[in-house]
Amino acid sequence: MTADDLRALDGQNGLRIHGHVPDLAPWLDRSRIALAPLRYGAGVKGKINQSMAHGLPVVATACAVEAMHLRDGEDVLVADEADAFADAVVRLYRERELWERLAANGLASVERHFSPDAARGAVREVFFAAEEGVG
Repeated sequence: MTADDLRALDGQNGLRIHGHVPDLAPWLDRSRIALAPLRYGAGVKGKINQSMAHGLPVVATACAVEAMHLRDGEDVLVADEADAFADAVVRLYRERELWERLAANGLASVERHFSPDAARGAVREVFFAAEEGVG
């Protein structure tokens, strides 16, 4: 899909194409759910962490949550097929308890695995191992 193809979708079925957004915080603050329908990728997905750090629960594909320490139904909802993905979005939108659990657990996951405190511990471990001649 080209940039022109995307722009042509603007205004259809409630879809808005905004182009470059220099600061996502205002958009995230007005959102209820974050979607990550990735078909391929590797490693930590920054947009998932950014969404969870803003308190947004996430619906994602299995590929999107790879290497992210996330549990389906506890931290995020995972679905790979289009119908299942859409059902997960609707379910999360409608079920307050599920929304609250995923929002809270997503925040906790970011803090536990990707916060500055988590990074400090990993960096210390690498440096102490190097000083001791390990590695």
